[in-house]
Amino acid sequence: MLLVVELTQGVINSLIYALLGIVMAVFAAKVIDWITPGQLFRQLVDEKNTPLAIFTGLLVLGICIIIAAAIAG
Repeated sequence: MLLVVELTQGVINSLIYALLGIVMAVFAAKVIDWITPGQLFRQLVDEKNTPLAIFTGLLVLGICIIIAAAIAG
């Protein structure tokens, strides 16, 4: 019985941390869009600016690594 309670608590904690990480990553993407000149998402979607997409993806990935380290630490 104790194992089931611990497992349930672990799953709930994992879902909370995953949701928190996703919200923070989306917020970081919005901040990146805000600080860059022009309309970032229009450049990515309409004009298919591949170098900008790679750069933005790397920025968000770097921020996600920092968020994951902060949550795990």
